[in-house]
Amino acid sequence: MHIAITSLDSLIRPRLLVVAARHALRDYNRASHLPRALGLPAGQILPGPNAAHSELLARERALEHARRMHDASWSAAKHVMVMTALLHESMLLATPPHPPSAAAAPALDYGAANSTRACATAACA
Repeated sequence: MHIAITSLDSLIRPRLLVVAARHALRDYNRASHLPRALGLPAGQILPGPNAAHSELLARERALEHARRMHDASWSAAKHVMVMTALLHESMLLATPPHPPSAAAAPALDYGAANSTRACATAACA
């Protein structure tokens, strides 16, 4: 649980990327967006939050490396999609489990997505 938050705290990314990912959280639907972010085939069972978080973190780091190396294969849209999914999975890991008798699951607090810091140096752009 705390590992997810700690791993996001250590990320330093461009402010525009982080802000775009936070805005995308409002429309994020785990069932439809996570398979695309992970590159899963249609109809495959989704992994749990721990496994998804680990895979998304690896994909995000690869995208960040491609961005910093000015790789032509880097896609800003894909990077935002993966970062959005990563923020969502981190919030799932940070929320305590709910008892099965709960009538309605409370909505996630997307204000908690502020843990990813934006890079303030020109080297990150």
